[in-house]
Amino acid sequence: MNNGQKKKEIRVWCDGCYDMVHFGHANSLRQAKALGDVLIVGVHTDEEIAKHKGPPVFTQEERYKMVKAIKWVDQVVEGAPYVTTLETLDKYQCDFCVHGDDITVTADGIDTYHLVKEAGKYREVSRTAGVSTTDLER
Repeated sequence: MNNGQKKKEIRVWCDGCYDMVHFGHANSLRQAKALGDVLIVGVHTDEEIAKHKGPPVFTQEERYKMVKAIKWVDQVVEGAPYVTTLETLDKYQCDFCVHGDDITVTADGIDTYHLVKEAGKYREVSRTAGVSTTDLER
């Protein structure tokens, strides 16, 4: 380190439904963690998921526990907003947001990451092919 100064800790934000947690979720969180030092993961409420995607299989309490169990996750934020805002990143002192290379939209068809993308605070990781639960029949 130069002049005894400590390197700034890079804090990374991820968010999602994390319903029926699988290897693809863990793999995206592993990739996100590799981009920084601390990984903060926001998990949406049952109400938000039902509004934008349809009813979740697992309850929010179960989903919070499943995400907390993933080894790359440093902190879970319960009840994260469905649309990621700069205020959310600021609140948790996150440098940027990370999501998979699939597009996530609201019930109105708006990109849930448009605000952080416009601000240059968005990074993308590769989705794990063949393991998404988004398209399962409900």
